[in-house]
Amino acid sequence: MAWTKRETYYGILGVTKESTNATIEAIYLKELEFWQRLDTAGIFEAKEKILELTRAYLTLSDPIKRKEYDSQMDFEFVLLDGKAKDPEMEEAYDVYRLGHNKTYQEILVEFSNFREEMGDTLWVLKKTTVYMVLNLLLYSALILIHSLWNTNTDQEKKWMDAASGWGSGIFLILSAVGYLVFRFRFLKKELEKRKEKRS
Repeated sequence: MAWTKRETYYGILGVTKESTNATIEAIYLKELEFWQRLDTAGIFEAKEKILELTRAYLTLSDPIKRKEYDSQMDFEFVLLDGKAKDPEMEEAYDVYRLGHNKTYQEILVEFSNFREEMGDTLWVLKKTTVYMVLNLLLYSALILIHSLWNTNTDQEKKWMDAASGWGSGIFLILSAVGYLVFRFRFLKKELEKRKEKRS
C-alpha cells in the first residue's frame, strides 16, 4: 500500500506557505504567461494547467480562502492500488469532504474509527468461529464413539439409540446456551478490554 501527499496549491504555484500575496501574484502571472503561450501553440495540456494554476491562485490570493485551505491541507492520501497519483480517488475524496462538510483530518479520524470497529468485528467473528468448530469436533467425536460402541443385544442397541438421540438434543441445547454465554458475556468483556488498551 502506497502513501503519498496530494499536490497542494502551494506546490502547483511553486511557492511556500510563507510567501506573500505579492510573490504569489508575480509567480502566478509569470506561469500563466508561459502556459498561455503553449496554449496558443496548440499544446493540449496547457488549458488544464492554466485552470489548475488559476484555481490555486484564486484560493491563495484571498486571505480568508487561504486560511481555510491551510487548515484543511495537512492530510495524507491512501492509495490502495499503489499508484503515485489517482485522480479518481482524489475526486472521490473531495466529493466526500464537500458532501459532509468535514476537514480531511476529521475524515481520517472517522476512517481510523471505522478500521478499529472492523478489527473488533473480525476479532469477535474469529473467536466465535473457533468456538463453533470446537463444538462441531466434540459433537463429531461423540457420534463416532456411539457408532463404534459394541452392543450385545437388540434391547441394549435400542436403549443406546434412544440415549444417543436425547444426548444429541441435550448437547445441541447446551452448545447453543454456551455460545450465547461465550458471545454476550465473555467476549463482551474481552472486547471492552481491547478498547481500553487502545485508548
